[in-house]
Amino acid sequence: TCQPADLSLALGAKSGGTGQQTLAVDLTNKGSSACTMDGFPGVNLVGAANGQKDYTWPLLRSSAGYSKVTLQPGKTAHFDLRYLPGVSGDGINMTVATMVVTPPNAYTQAKVTWNQPVLLQDGATHPGTYITPVVSGS
Repeated sequence: TCQPADLSLALGAKSGGTGQQTLAVDLTNKGSSACTMDGFPGVNLVGAANGQKDYTWPLLRSSAGYSKVTLQPGKTAHFDLRYLPGVSGDGINMTVATMVVTPPNAYTQAKVTWNQPVLLQDGATHPGTYITPVVSGS
């Protein structure tokens, strides 16, 4: 299983129009041997919301299927963060500072800085902000 100590996280390609955006989060194996990931990472957005400085929003997962990804040393896999950008000053946003990622089947986390306002939908049944499973390639 790929562990955070052997992974380097980086924000990858961003796409989308005026509505929902997609941000790829790249996971590169910096270890000396292959590792595997199977499924969804755990992702918490941490930032300012609801009058709190360190508000944490655990993201829901898409309904997409997944398969095992074997990551050779130096190779990259990714998952997508699909999100609705926030509008400044409307009071229903989260100003994200950090993304905390737990790789699939791991128990420790890695952090990546992400300065982005996101529409806060932490009480929604089907929010417009969610994650996809890990897949091969960057």
